[in-house]
Amino acid sequence: MPRTIVICGGGRNVGKTFLAQELGRLLPRSIVIKIGLHHARHEKNSNFFALETPYSVIESSFPRTELLIIESGSILDDPDLEPDLVIFLPSSDPAGDKPGSERRRRQAHLVRGDSFDPSIVEQIRTRLAVDEQTMGSILKALSG
Repeated sequence: MPRTIVICGGGRNVGKTFLAQELGRLLPRSIVIKIGLHHARHEKNSNFFALETPYSVIESSFPRTELLIIESGSILDDPDLEPDLVIFLPSSDPAGDKPGSERRRRQAHLVRGDSFDPSIVEQIRTRLAVDEQTMGSILKALSG
């Protein structure tokens, strides 16, 4: 079973795709996946799955992958998924996050703009099986 990072956000254009791609570069044995309503934009999302695709289908599509980076808040509703890391990117819209985002924020281990608890960061580093330098690079990418 691969380790899993889920990136979700408080709205559109908050940097989910950019962060997913950056983490994919930092974690070379990973696959970046987008789940959404619309068709894939191949220049950004070559591994695209339709909304409500079960995690088991995604996981079985990449049997030799060590790490899945999934851009989707909806996947967090799948009872078969226990993500190793959930990242939430708040909206920069003055009106705030889209409705329902507060639940995703509460599910997150790390939230862009919040301080990072060192003990939580160490737990995440251990779950992801990355060294301290790589974890620092992940935090730097998240900080943005």
